[in-house]
Amino acid sequence: MISEKICPFYGKDDDQCDVGCGYISPHDVNMIIRYCSGRHLQCIKYLELSDRFPLEASLNRVLINTP
Repeated sequence: MISEKICPFYGKDDDQCDVGCGYISPHDVNMIIRYCSGRHLQCIKYLELSDRFPLEASLNRVLINTP
């Protein structure tokens, strides 16, 4: 079984990271594919939010478990 980690800020709310909240634009889709699923440590927004919310940044959230 493989676990894929996603950004702990993904889909939370517009005050944190608006990617995955409400309307998902083509730009959001690109960001989700590029950073939110598995590479969020390279995302500028994640780095900014992890400074502001260190407890939430330390959470490891699992999105998908695949056989």
